[in-house]
Amino acid sequence: MKTINGIDLSKLSKKRRLIIQYTLDYPDKVVLMRMEELGDKLGVNPATIVKACKAIGLNGFYELKELLKDEVQLTRVDSVFSGMIKEVRAHSNPQKVAQDAILGDIMMLQKTYDAIDFEVVEKIANAIIASRQTYIIGLGHIGLVANYMERICRSAVPQIHASTEYHGELFLNMSHFSKEDVVLAICLDKCQNQTIKALKAAKLDKKSTTISIVDSDLSPLIQYSDYHITINSSNSFYFGSMVGAYCIVNAIFYSIANILKPETVARFKFFRAMSEKDNVYKI
Repeated sequence: MKTINGIDLSKLSKKRRLIIQYTLDYPDKVVLMRMEELGDKLGVNPATIVKACKAIGLNGFYELKELLKDEVQLTRVDSVFSGMIKEVRAHSNPQKVAQDAILGDIMMLQKTYDAIDFEVVEKIANAIIASRQTYIIGLGHIGLVANYMERICRSAVPQIHASTEYHGELFLNMSHFSKEDVVLAICLDKCQNQTIKALKAAKLDKKSTTISIVDSDLSPLIQYSDYHITINSSNSFYFGSMVGAYCIVNAIFYSIANILKPETVARFKFFRAMSEKDNVYKI
């Protein structure tokens, strides 16, 4: 029986290695892709994908996908949720599909938790605390995560700004980047060119401390990051990693709040007192 495990990637050319490494890392994604989609994702042409498949002893992309179906099933055996997911996917009604979505998120978070280096989370928290300013870049639909991170982290530290607009707002913040600042970029699925350029400028030109939150170890942001966190996502939808991104933001915030425990407690007490004074919430 053929398998794509145990391949010596060092013998492959750069582009072919990129294709096979992505396939090994994200079989759940690739098994659902057309060859053109994979090519667009990795910036290669279909002919290169075919050559990569043949370089590892396969006839082409179709055979690769057939093998991936087996690899995906074998990988899921390791998950405590695999039995539930298999049962749910046997149904097609909306309630079962909703269960499938939630179980998929649970599995994604479990895999992310298993792989994450929590020392990196602490370093990110300390960098944000020590920064003159922290700029969060989240363009397009990622702006939802960037705005959430700005709002939740500002309850502990005030010097946080989210850039969610592609041009004017981002360019203005880029003009303020400095060595004393932190620039944190978030990219999930496809990475916007503006985000890459902004983080590159922060790292190479402004000497800022740079951080990225991504959902692929092949993300172009990583090479410009002092610290990065990877969300382990196998969801085929472009917004599939959003749940993981919110979870990582929460982890960073709780780490910040813990480091600044006396100040954070005092600030939350102030919030509560003001809320009660102004009768904000109905009990």
